[in-house]
Amino acid sequence: MGYRSEVKSLIYGTEQEIADFKAATFDLYNQVREEYGDDVRAFNIKERHFIYLDADYTKWYDEFEEVQHWHDLLDLAKEAGLCTEFVRIGESSEGDIEQDYSGENNLNYLTPKCTIDVGFSYAGDQVKGD
Repeated sequence: MGYRSEVKSLIYGTEQEIADFKAATFDLYNQVREEYGDDVRAFNIKERHFIYLDADYTKWYDEFEEVQHWHDLLDLAKEAGLCTEFVRIGESSEGDIEQDYSGENNLNYLTPKCTIDVGFSYAGDQVKGD
């Protein structure tokens, strides 16, 4: 099964900045979209345009090619002066959280939040109790 992580990451800027970035990184951007499928989306909210990675329950190992590709895309976005955000939360309860924020107008959209999973379920009359 392997160790799994939840990963959220953003690249954002103006419409023109993101259009220029997509053009400049055309091959890598399309490679990332192919590798992550529906987990990578582009959208805009008002004047701000985003490239968003939303990967849940994923194997996020630095030696994996698709992970390297995403980090390469983030590095190129930083070099281009775009805002970037990256948050990874692993399965370990021992502070297994990575965060990286960059860019002059960074707004910290991504905020890590840990939850507790319950390893059992109960429903209706399957449970006898008080």
